Amino acid sequence: MAIVAGRIAGVGPAAELRAAFPELAETDLGNVVLMPGLVDAHCHLEWSLAGGLISPKPFADWLAEMLDLARRYRPGDHLIAARYGALLAIDAGTTTLADSGPTGAGADALTEMGLRGIVFPEIFGREVGDAALAFAERLAVRVAAIEARAGERVRVGISPHALYSVGPELWAMLAAGADTGSPRPWATHLAESPTELAAIDDATGPLAARFAALGIVPGRWPGRGGAVSRVARTGTLDAVTVAAHCVHIDAAEADLLAASSVAVAHCPISNERLSCGTAPLGVLERAGVCVALGTDSPASAGAYDVRAEARACRNVHAAAGGPVSAAALVSMMTSRGAAALGLADEVGVLRRGMSADLLALAPGADGWSTEDPWERALDEHASPCLVMCAGEVLQDGSRAGRFDRDAIVALAAEARQALC
Repeated sequence: MAIVAGRIAGVGPAAELRAAFPELAETDLGNVVLMPGLVDAHCHLEWSLAGGLISPKPFADWLAEMLDLARRYRPGDHLIAARYGALLAIDAGTTTLADSGPTGAGADALTEMGLRGIVFPEIFGREVGDAALAFAERLAVRVAAIEARAGERVRVGISPHALYSVGPELWAMLAAGADTGSPRPWATHLAESPTELAAIDDATGPLAARFAALGIVPGRWPGRGGAVSRVARTGTLDAVTVAAHCVHIDAAEADLLAASSVAVAHCPISNERLSCGTAPLGVLERAGVCVALGTDSPASAGAYDVRAEARACRNVHAAAGGPVSAAALVSMMTSRGAAALGLADEVGVLRRGMSADLLALAPGADGWSTEDPWERALDEHASPCLVMCAGEVLQDGSRAGRFDRDAIVALAAEARQALC
């Protein structure tokens, strides 16, 4: 592969590339798998400090503990956590992330560390009327400030968190463009938990009970059908770029997602640990929905490792009678991830003209166990030996790129200790 000015200038046999680009220096990576940098279609970098602090449990109980943990964050912890989460993502071979977080600190972290992505400041509120308009105006200021800090590889969207945490009037106000000038990419959590519908119907069930204990009234979305149907009836489903989870939907709702060009970020590890269920992957794909993989966060899943998420996806759906091929899993964490985020013309495949966002995987101590390149990409014993974004080396073995690895790890350890 030839790289010029941060872009792929040629792909092919080494001899042909040497002849076509004699001026380029050559690097021999050895017996590696060279593939596009991974795309994490849904994560929360600001919760990187939470790993191991909340044990797996049903969603409503987990959320109550998560809200308590979030309140214990000190003001500077969000940026410390976002930097640490970004470091873990790089170590796992990820170069593009869709990060949803309460403060937008992910924009600073991705920019500082050379990553690509979309940062979605999360929105919580049940405002109506003039209060909803005032909320949207305040949001415009907030988003503009985050955008001013974001580098050229980072876009800023918005994330109405979920139907139970954002009311329909405020949602519609944001979809109408009162935030900062639509269209902007949107991310949301949709149909994640089986307790969601009871909460948005009539504020009953375990999720609503946990909210009531905190003095919070869930968003109310009247009507019949599932969460996707409720949003679709407001005429605002097409505002959503990526919907995370989408566990509790049927074929008709999958058709609604496809018709509105809403992509789904599938998070199998989080879904399993929080007893949310198994997303209907086959139903979504038959409907034509673009399904990518998301890691969520260490608060509910793993450490931003998209390849681990792919292996979990294979195991979960094989057990459910819907096996997923290695080639499809690689697509879900590369080209489909790029398509889900509207970046298919920029990243996700190794092709001339695309950005040089690359991952090289080295085999484990015993070498490669298969000749199948798709299976090698999923090999749990393989590890990243080169991670590159736009031609910039972010990680080369144990050597970091433009950031201070030791300082990031030390600050994260101190901040995490304060949460314990």
